[in-house]
This record gives sequence, structure tokens and C-alpha cells, in this order.
Amino acid sequence: MDLELFDEGQYIRVLPRPMWEFTSDFNGNEVLTRLERVIRTCYKSEDKIAEGSAERMVRNIITSGHTAMLEHENVTIRIICSRGMSHELVRHRHCGFAQESSRYCSYNKDKFGNKITVIKPVNIEKNTPEYDLWKQAMENAGKSYFDLKNLGVKNDMARGVLPTDLKTEIVVTASLREWRSIFELRCDKAAHPEIRLLMCGLLHGLSQKIPVIFDDLVEKYLEKVEN
Repeated sequence: MDLELFDEGQYIRVLPRPMWEFTSDFNGNEVLTRLERVIRTCYKSEDKIAEGSAERMVRNIITSGHTAMLEHENVTIRIICSRGMSHELVRHRHCGFAQESSRYCSYNKDKFGNKITVIKPVNIEKNTPEYDLWKQAMENAGKSYFDLKNLGVKNDMARGVLPTDLKTEIVVTASLREWRSIFELRCDKAAHPEIRLLMCGLLHGLSQKIPVIFDDLVEKYLEKVEN
């Protein structure tokens, strides 16, 4: 995933927003076909599989609320976001997570650009007093981190001064049912702006990739997203 640099300072690199990508390509129509075979096991109606029957079958289980069948297919997403957002994300316990560790990553190394990377709050605009104050706070945190590292302090202690807006990378694997649950909570207008921005984008991406499964959520949430 290419990182789009928004701003930079002596101790920090600033990214403009959270980002996501699929970890691998997949065929959404094949996902529906596999789900149909699973669902028809309940009724032993495999003989009724026909052109277009998978979409109809999956639409019916979503309409009826029988979404447990969606647990048989998973999607894995790689996400770049703030530590604060990742703390909300990992509360979804029916997912598998692999996350960048601030204990084992030394941000004073060349591979990290010898700076800490932070995510700009989505509701703060550049060239405003709020942004300048936020950026200075990030710089102060970065300086404290590098000062501690230069004194020989280990990562697991030095990371205590790193900010909530520190960039982290996290891989999330969840069933289609769980992704629907996540979208119901995180695309809602009451969600934190950063996680809402990312999840609305991911909802759009998944709805384009897999037919039917997210159509109702697109209608419910994406038409109401503020640009």
C-alpha cells in the first residue's frame, strides 16, 4: 500500500487519512456460489442450483435475518490507521488480527524514515490553529521518543510517549457476517469520524466486489455520508 504523505516535520511524517486494501484478489460471484451450496445443505436442495440462483438465495437469507450462513466466507483487509482507531477496531472480537507492534518496531531506523508516522485527524484542516497545535504536539511526542531512544531506552519503554494518532498497520480477517456487523456500528453517524471514514470506504469497496451481501447497508449508510 503506497503511503500518501500529507505533511512532514523534523520528527514526524503525516498521513492524511486512514487507508485500506484487500490482501488478495477474489471473485465475488464465486463467493456467492460457495455460499449457496452451504445454504442449500440445510434443505438438501442442491438440485435447484441454476443460473442466478445464488444471488436469490443469498438475498433471501439476508432479508430473513438468517445471516449465520455468511460466517462460512471470510475477507481479509489490510488497514493503515491511527492507534486510537485500532483500539476501537480490535473490540470486534470475532475477527483475527495481526498488528504492527510498537514494542518490536524501532521508529528511529531507516526503514521507518527515522521519524514517527502519524495520521491527521479527519476533522482538522491544515493551515488552521487547531492543526498547528496538533502538529506541534506530534512533534513533541516524536522528539521525546527519539531522545529516549538516543539514551538507550528500549522500545517497550520509549513507546509510552507515542501519541494516540501514531500510524499503525493492522490486518483484519472476518466473516462476511462479522463485516456486516462492523459496518452497522462503524458506518453510523455516531461512530468516530476516522473509523467511519474508513469503514464507509470499505463498505463501498466490498459492495463493488461481492454482489448482494452489502446492498442493504450501502442503501442505509452510504447515501448519507457527508463528503
